[in-house]
Amino acid sequence: MILTIIGVIILILALILLLILFIPFHISLYLKKQDTDIKGKIKISWWKIRIIQRDIPAEEKSKKKKEEKKKKKKKRKINIDDFLKILKEFINAFPQFIPIFQAFFKSIILEKVNLNFNIGFFSPVTTALFSGCFWSISSILNLIPPLNLSITPDFQNSKFDGSIDLAIKLKLYPIFAALIRAITKKPVLKLFWSMRKLNQ
Repeated sequence: MILTIIGVIILILALILLLILFIPFHISLYLKKQDTDIKGKIKISWWKIRIIQRDIPAEEKSKKKKEEKKKKKKKRKINIDDFLKILKEFINAFPQFIPIFQAFFKSIILEKVNLNFNIGFFSPVTTALFSGCFWSISSILNLIPPLNLSITPDFQNSKFDGSIDLAIKLKLYPIFAALIRAITKKPVLKLFWSMRKLNQ
């Protein structure tokens, strides 16, 4: 009976892991800049379940908490030999990380990319020339389905404002598979081991 329950639990956990790996995460980002003010929001959801939703900029922690954290942190001096050793091992392991980066970019599916700019220069002539060049380029790029680029010229003020509205899908399986392959390689294991010893 106990073995059956354990087996069922393992199967459920394996199923959840497979779902997480194969069902994509949805990530949306909205940023808006106006004068010196930058605000936005980021949201990460999976299977219509909201995992993270944060405003940008995030609420800053109080100075007291920051000071307490600094006091708690034990500073360890890193000598030049340790640094050079880890740098050498990182260079040796770097080729093993390239497939992870490739898998990451292949796993991204762009759903929406809206870029809106409100731009003005000191000279209205410069603003007109820049806007004309932008419209020429954006008319071509806007033929790509997820992209939507636009510009609103301001001939009276010097400014660089705008907004970005981005939505992507991200599948974890290719990244996870590339990561597993990477960490089984000797150069990567040596790098992780050296970094672990350094933090002790």
